Amino acid sequence: MHQSAYTPAMALLEMATFAGIGLIAGLIGGLLGIGGSTVFIPAASLIIAPDQQIYQAAAMILNVFVSGTATLTHYRAGAIDFRLVRRIVPAAVLFVLLGVGVSNRLDATILERLFGGLLLLLAATETFRIWRNKKLRRQATLSNSTAAEGDAGPPRTSLAMLTGIGSVMGFMGGLLGIGGGTIAVPGLRFAARLPLRNSIAIAAAVTVPMAVIGAIYKNLSLSELSGPDGASLSATQSIGIALAIVPTAILGSWIGARLVHQLPLMTIRLCFITLLLVAGFRMLDPLAM
Repeated sequence: MHQSAYTPAMALLEMATFAGIGLIAGLIGGLLGIGGSTVFIPAASLIIAPDQQIYQAAAMILNVFVSGTATLTHYRAGAIDFRLVRRIVPAAVLFVLLGVGVSNRLDATILERLFGGLLLLLAATETFRIWRNKKLRRQATLSNSTAAEGDAGPPRTSLAMLTGIGSVMGFMGGLLGIGGGTIAVPGLRFAARLPLRNSIAIAAAVTVPMAVIGAIYKNLSLSELSGPDGASLSATQSIGIALAIVPTAILGSWIGARLVHQLPLMTIRLCFITLLLVAGFRMLDPLAM
């Protein structure tokens, strides 16, 4: 990728490409409660050119707007339990700083592959739950049956549980630049045993402050880093990309967040599984991006 592609004066075609990627990332981010960068980073690396540090910095700016737009929609739908949000936010904010610090100093290839394996495991687990509870879902009412969503018991929302989810969410978000929901939604679903729609809404709300802090720290630290060609990096480069992707990502996020409350639950779960598979395989083979 040429240096000009990182600035506000980037070529029109590259701006349009980034804008298109932003629209798709925002749509998926709003639908599944993630920041959108799980889609943006591998797509930009594949379509434009690899540059993990710059894309990560731009993606963390993107996460602020996508999660903010989604949170507003979830709030209006009454889907956010702010009592749980307040328990998760402190750990998420603290550990996103730690994650960014590590990402600035270490090669994250091994961690990316481990995380990719985790996503594939979560996809397999959710698929198994769908298969196991097929007969139970048929018998359950469509209104508010927790059995229909595959929950295995009452919610577990202790401070220790939610702090643990927030810590992993923040660290991985800072380390890889991904939206916090990529970790928080599975964590809230499988560990805290919350319904999927509520997990998505809570994850989006927590991602807002976490993404703001992470984006500021990451972009301010870019001057200490080098790109693939050894040239020094600058926040001007990541901000240039963010200017191209944020407007379309906001539109996509708005559409996606509204679909959460309109699409059948099974459709959302299948989209969730697809996201885990795609992101997992990408992180398992970062050289392919």
